Amino acid sequence: MNCEDLMNIPKIYSGMKLIAGGSGMYRNIRWIYFADCTQCLSDDFKVSQLIHGGELVIVTNAALTDNDDKMLSMIVEMNQKNIAGLVINVGQISPMLTEYCNDNELPLFELSYDLHLIDLSQIVCKALVEEESNTNSIDQLLAAIIYSSNINDADIKIRAGYLGTSISDKNHIVVLKLNKNNKLQDSYENLQRYIRYEFKNYGLQKMLMLWQIDTGIMLIPSELFSRDLLSNILTRIIDHISSYYGIDAKAGIGSAYEYISELKKSFQEALNSIKISHSESKSQKVFFYDNLGIYSLIAQIKNDKFLDEYVNNHIGKLIQSDVLQEGDLCKTLEAYLDHNCNAAAAAEHLFIHRNTMRYRMDKIKKILCCELDDLDVYLELKMAFEIKNYRESQKDQS
Repeated sequence: MNCEDLMNIPKIYSGMKLIAGGSGMYRNIRWIYFADCTQCLSDDFKVSQLIHGGELVIVTNAALTDNDDKMLSMIVEMNQKNIAGLVINVGQISPMLTEYCNDNELPLFELSYDLHLIDLSQIVCKALVEEESNTNSIDQLLAAIIYSSNINDADIKIRAGYLGTSISDKNHIVVLKLNKNNKLQDSYENLQRYIRYEFKNYGLQKMLMLWQIDTGIMLIPSELFSRDLLSNILTRIIDHISSYYGIDAKAGIGSAYEYISELKKSFQEALNSIKISHSESKSQKVFFYDNLGIYSLIAQIKNDKFLDEYVNNHIGKLIQSDVLQEGDLCKTLEAYLDHNCNAAAAAEHLFIHRNTMRYRMDKIKKILCCELDDLDVYLELKMAFEIKNYRESQKDQS
């Protein structure tokens, strides 16, 4: 539950008013923290030791809220630990605090006397517990969809209905893969809430999402999200992960399928998209399976030995020559093939002189004992390099 969800609860909406920090309504609420103790007034009190992140902080002690310097110092310290928001009694909010919350996108709420603290606490805690229970059930439902060998579409739709969501028409499986590290640790919950918030902004009220170690799995209805919109949302999420957590991530999107029983295929396609992505542009972060061309075909071949033998049979001698002499022959031939056998264009791409290009091409023909202007030879060599790049990307991930 984020701050926006909180304000959508009728009893909260009627008893609390957003004063500042509206741009931070996406902040996720993990629990409530009452910062009203007399300790908070002492100079040596370190509130950051009691804050873990995600707290909705409530301050009603006038002795604290009337002390602008102390109050602001405490809020700055808590905000460094990523609190969710700040709740203060009506008439106790200073202009200085309002300005700080606006500048730092920290939601600041004014609490009316009609909403008692005990009621606020019960409402928020109940909502958080219900959300946790619902999330666990959604996790189990998505796990059943992508992992179970025998599933009944009608049964899955009924279970989804009980959880307040629906599965209809065509759907994609999206896989969000984070680089292996431990930087997130306990922040996966906040990340999931952020992702849900991003998709909720575009009409997906309850998203089926499952998180496993460093991989997020999502079911996305294609009717709500065009390819461009889905790509933009995922790019924004990946940029957020990079800037906020310092972690690189990529997203793979499987094809859209009408039948729930086929979504396992979309899941595998999304996984393959990420595997194949290492062969593509380093700057690209979002990959649609049906945009991957020949790589999507190669990924269907599960016999690694067969793939390696194909590479070795067609360009193995060239690879070995580069290892022994560092002649860049593989790089040269691949550029030549990529530029439709135009030696001048390939030389320009490689930043080498045309005479150097001509020398290398003569050497390549001699090693491979073939004529490169033969269409069959061209296709075989082109495929060999595609497989080589694919297999290297697989090894990089292992």
